[in-house]
Amino acid sequence: MEPVKGGSLLEARDLVKNHREPLFRPLTFSLAPGEGVGIVGPNGCGKTTLLDIIAGIQKPDSGTVKLSGEVGYCMQNDGFMTSMTCRDTLLMEAAICGLRGKTASARVRLCAEICGVTSYMRKRVYQCSAGMRTRLSLAAALIPGPDVLLLDETFSALDQTSRGDVKRLLLEETRKGACLLLVSHNKDDFSGLCARLLRLPESEAEPL
Repeated sequence: MEPVKGGSLLEARDLVKNHREPLFRPLTFSLAPGEGVGIVGPNGCGKTTLLDIIAGIQKPDSGTVKLSGEVGYCMQNDGFMTSMTCRDTLLMEAAICGLRGKTASARVRLCAEICGVTSYMRKRVYQCSAGMRTRLSLAAALIPGPDVLLLDETFSALDQTSRGDVKRLLLEETRKGACLLLVSHNKDDFSGLCARLLRLPESEAEPL
């Protein structure tokens, strides 16, 4: 992926991904620091695939993605090893990000505190509720200090109180200059976070 030139943190241009037939039309959009875009569309339209392409997990059939800075990805299916403790899970993520020793431990403590999982650090992942695993996944996504946050149904497993907590957390990240790309089936999740909606399989973002 090429770095973005200018004021955008993320620029997707003419993206196409085919699965028997095109998942979405040639897709072009960009995100500036502090900006949020919500992604909506029916099941199977390519919402998660789009996030995977931006994260570099999948390749588009055509088109380009340009990024500036680090990317954090809070996946709908986190893929954590359930026998590991939450602390070791975050330390492994820190190692993947190139952090070691005291630097890694300090970053893990900070992200765990931000996401409200400090009291779970000694527990194993299988002992966590769905909501706590979501918080753990978000903490992992914050480990690299991301400039671009990709969020796939992050609110779906959270109760009302936790939804408010996570929304405040994400708002703080945007105040620091991060941009958000958020998939959700609940339009209320976009309120206060996203100024635009990207409707798949359409090709342009519209005001929320």
